[in-house]
Amino acid sequence: MDLTSITFGGDALGYSFAREIYHTYGIKTIVNASVVQKYTAYSRFTTYQVFENADREDIMMDWLRKNAGHFDGRPLVFGGAGDWRARTLSMHKKELTDLGYVIPYIDFDLLDKITQKDRFYAICDHLNVPYPKTLVLPFGEYDESILRGTDMEVIDSNVFRELEYPLIAKPSNSAGWHNANIRDKHKVYLINSPEMMEQVFNDIASSEYSYALLLQEVLSQSDESLHSVTTFSDKNGNMMIGVTGSVLVQDRSATGIGNPLCILGDERRKDLLDMAAKLLKEMKYEGYANFDVMDDKDGKPRFLEVNTRPGRNTYYVSLAGCPFVKPMVEHYAFRRDLRDAMSPEELAADKPFLFCMIPRSIIEKETHGSKKERALKLYDDKAWGSPILCKDDSLRQRFWARINFEHMKSKF
Repeated sequence: MDLTSITFGGDALGYSFAREIYHTYGIKTIVNASVVQKYTAYSRFTTYQVFENADREDIMMDWLRKNAGHFDGRPLVFGGAGDWRARTLSMHKKELTDLGYVIPYIDFDLLDKITQKDRFYAICDHLNVPYPKTLVLPFGEYDESILRGTDMEVIDSNVFRELEYPLIAKPSNSAGWHNANIRDKHKVYLINSPEMMEQVFNDIASSEYSYALLLQEVLSQSDESLHSVTTFSDKNGNMMIGVTGSVLVQDRSATGIGNPLCILGDERRKDLLDMAAKLLKEMKYEGYANFDVMDDKDGKPRFLEVNTRPGRNTYYVSLAGCPFVKPMVEHYAFRRDLRDAMSPEELAADKPFLFCMIPRSIIEKETHGSKKERALKLYDDKAWGSPILCKDDSLRQRFWARINFEHMKSKF
């Protein structure tokens, strides 16, 4: 096999990438990480390497430069579940491509634009793709022309007492947020009062974060109002693969809130796929994208953001019938037309699935109604899958994966 598989980060996505590469192409993945993630480190599908600050841009690039040209096959480099890793690889894509690496991410100019949520919403507005009502609170200089022709507007801290609460506050730029040292930092804040808004504002203002904070209407506080849409598109932005799922349970921790832990994929949402396809075509987006969508109080979907990489839950594409690494390898490494390289069943990716990173008892406790019944039936019929539980991996890997899986009970 003329392929070398490399990933930075031993998280759940890094592991699921390695297992799918092994099952599809029969090769191990070199995993570079800062810490030992045991369910990945002890896998028979990986060659796990630990070195200090492996996620830092300069350290990643130093390793890639030193090792360029020393691989047996075309080196496909994958960043795991982290916006900052995808951002680093995209930023240095030309240099790394010239060194012989295959980088399965969009060019940096587009990535930098659409990962800033205010700019993404402006594209949504242009295409009549619904998104939440949004106010923009800048930290540092802000180009208000971004918002021209949209329903968004810029505010400052003087209007906090005039706003309607509760509201959602979240950063426009995830990578900038990740790198900033902010007191009591959350991925998303639920703001209940002007006083809380002022405290969050002061915490951010005293940090290095220099982008905007977005203040939005509370669409819903139910996990089951959230949907995940994962797509793969060709170089012209034509959607080749599209899979949708309904989120049943999200992570509860402050740093992980919003990360889906259980996704039900037993109905194909053509409306969401059609809107995603419009966005992909407009952006001329190539490769994997992951859209977060939430229903408002009336049940109407609102697009929240686009992740310019496979999401940590992308293993559900495999559960739907398409080994999720295959489009990346065939399109980027081997430059094959997916219509020739993949079967009609793989391209359709329309099998019912239950993506699950939590025990059955949590699904039973946290979900309701018909979705609960459908999810438990798939669980009891053993028609579910976890990205880290793999029956043909090593005994040590399976032990630590099971420990991780059962430990999720402590979050609920």
